Amino acid sequence: MHTKIGMALLAGLAVALLAPGVAAAATQRGEPVNDPTLTPAVAQAWKEATRKKDAEIASASAAARVAAPAGAVSLVTASAIYGLHTLNATNYKQETTYYCGPASARQSLSWHKARSGSSASLPSQRTLAGRIGTTTSGSLTTGIVRAMNSYNGVFGRVNYVASNLTDTGSPKSAFYNRIGWMLQDARTVPVILTQTRRIRRYEGHPSRHYMSVSGINDLSTPIKMRSVDPNYNPKYRGVFWDEMGSTTSDGLCRACYQADVDGSNMAMCW
Repeated sequence: MHTKIGMALLAGLAVALLAPGVAAAATQRGEPVNDPTLTPAVAQAWKEATRKKDAEIASASAAARVAAPAGAVSLVTASAIYGLHTLNATNYKQETTYYCGPASARQSLSWHKARSGSSASLPSQRTLAGRIGTTTSGSLTTGIVRAMNSYNGVFGRVNYVASNLTDTGSPKSAFYNRIGWMLQDARTVPVILTQTRRIRRYEGHPSRHYMSVSGINDLSTPIKMRSVDPNYNPKYRGVFWDEMGSTTSDGLCRACYQADVDGSNMAMCW
């Protein structure tokens, strides 16, 4: 009996001494913590793609981004960077408990299909899961990006990148500007990986979970973003105006940042 207790204590100590990402992987529920496909070369390629897209945002003037593109609902004032912008992404219930990645991808692609006027059918969650490489353990953000980008030309321009927040100088600013600019310019409907206990409406329920973001309102205080949540549980599924928050105050930003801190599975598809 004492031997078993001693072995259990040693096992617990071993987990505690692991690197943070490994320890998180042992305790997290939901989508994968780490992305085993991220070799140094692959990680660098995503980082470079992110750098180019971030640079595009930095070089764009606020004046050039005031007029809303066709298909967007918009309201901008001089006191807001992005104002109120929404893109119409359809909410779908994920068909299995581990399909939040494919369901979120389908939600975002629904906007691209509608905007492009394409007669091609929207891919099913099962089809997207195959392209993403989804397993019963969930999906990887890099897989979601590749799957969505495979519809470039089918549903007009579909161009997403996979990115981290933890390697930026200001994670909150990166989160805010990446989502705000994509929505204002009607480029993409971002998909984010979240730690749901950092989203107030989840009331502390912890899970690593993907959802789409289809709107921003920085006219409000606090700033809010419109999440399109495919959760299998109807308690959490739907379209919601969630607080953006920061890296230290609860909201979509903190939820995404926490998911990123926990491991190498990238937190943003934008």
